[in-house]
Amino acid sequence: MMTDGGTGRTVIVGGATARTGEAVLRTLLAAGYRVVATTRRPEQLRQTLDQLPGGKGVEVVQADLLDPGAAQHVVAIVRERFGRVDAMTTLASAGFQQRPFAETQLDDLCRQIEGNLYMTYNLCRAAVPVMLEGGGGHIVTVAGGSALDPGYGRGLFGASKAAVVTLTRGIARDHKGQGIVANCLVAGTIATDAARRHLNPADLQAAATLEEFASAIVFLCSPQSSGINGTAVELNAREVD
Repeated sequence: MMTDGGTGRTVIVGGATARTGEAVLRTLLAAGYRVVATTRRPEQLRQTLDQLPGGKGVEVVQADLLDPGAAQHVVAIVRERFGRVDAMTTLASAGFQQRPFAETQLDDLCRQIEGNLYMTYNLCRAAVPVMLEGGGGHIVTVAGGSALDPGYGRGLFGASKAAVVTLTRGIARDHKGQGIVANCLVAGTIATDAARRHLNPADLQAAATLEEFASAIVFLCSPQSSGINGTAVELNAREVD
């Protein structure tokens, strides 16, 4: 799924200090993208970028994507520096506590919606008008498998991520005639460092690798994915049964 279709293209990566961030940034840079990465922890991100080939060329923007103005500021920086936004993805996500529905509170749901749906909406809403000015662009949102089939204790998380899937499809359908390609990568278990600490060997073997996740993101950001639009693309790796 690796592609060099990013040469000369500009991509925004929201929430680049997420657990999957390093792999996604590494793969985007290897594919030739010009990367603008947002984070609430810029020093941590710069330390990561210092270890990546081409990492020093990444534009780091401190931003809290819960703030619509911050998302608009990020896009304005990209527009001023590069003249266009070719692709965007956001890795930012709310953490969750796994608990049965009867033990949840409305505040728990609000945190999931804010951290998953609102941040995704804010960055997409800021980027789409600039993409339209440039004749189109690729949007890649991210959801977990719970968006389609929530496991035990993941109902609220799944509901917020299901909203991300629907939002993405709506963007694609509203702007499909204007060059917007929008898809949601629905990822099952990913073998992050945190996952390695609690997964048993069989589940770890079945999980998607960070490289598989990153390659899927880069492919969906690329012109090669233009025939896929408004879709929940499932990344199940070896969890398929």
